Amino acid sequence: MKAPTKAELRSQALQRRAALPERVRLELSHRIHQHLLAHPWLQVSNVVHTYCSFGTEVDTHALYRRLLEMGKRVAVPIVVEGEADLYHVWLRPETVFRPNRWGIPEPEVPPAVWLTAAELRLQRTDLVLVPLVAYDQFLYRLGYGRGYYDRFLRSVPAQRVGLAFSVQAIESFPHEPQDIALDAVITEEGVLYSPGASFQ
Repeated sequence: MKAPTKAELRSQALQRRAALPERVRLELSHRIHQHLLAHPWLQVSNVVHTYCSFGTEVDTHALYRRLLEMGKRVAVPIVVEGEADLYHVWLRPETVFRPNRWGIPEPEVPPAVWLTAAELRLQRTDLVLVPLVAYDQFLYRLGYGRGYYDRFLRSVPAQRVGLAFSVQAIESFPHEPQDIALDAVITEEGVLYSPGASFQ
């Protein structure tokens, strides 16, 4: 029997996630937040880089407000059409968001304050919260296929933590040289670690 392609696995995982009622997604997102907020990696971090959730993703909007209240520096990405790499901005409590061309919320700030990955100066003890479509038993992620996060994660030393619902799990998929395993994936059921993750 022919193994499913990445595109097929991506489609199946998105369908399973979309099948969760909104009420359930918000409840499971809250559980995921609680696992993250109690985790030692979060406690020792100074900076948390998080995606801005949209659609049926694990919600991060309540999460980054909580992180700001905790005194964390919080950064989020900005996608510029035609450019290969993400830009990044620091969030403030008063930050206003607008949807980009893909419907993803982004801070409404001038390009003068956008930062490159190098300018964020992330440290190993900082966290990058990563969006994903699916994850496998080795904690490799399937993203949306545009490669922005693959390039970003290769460029920073921070701990890479995926946020996902357990229905997004798949057994495995073909790994390519540019693929990077996450250090951990947090679902509503708890924290899954990569074999190579440090200070669990």
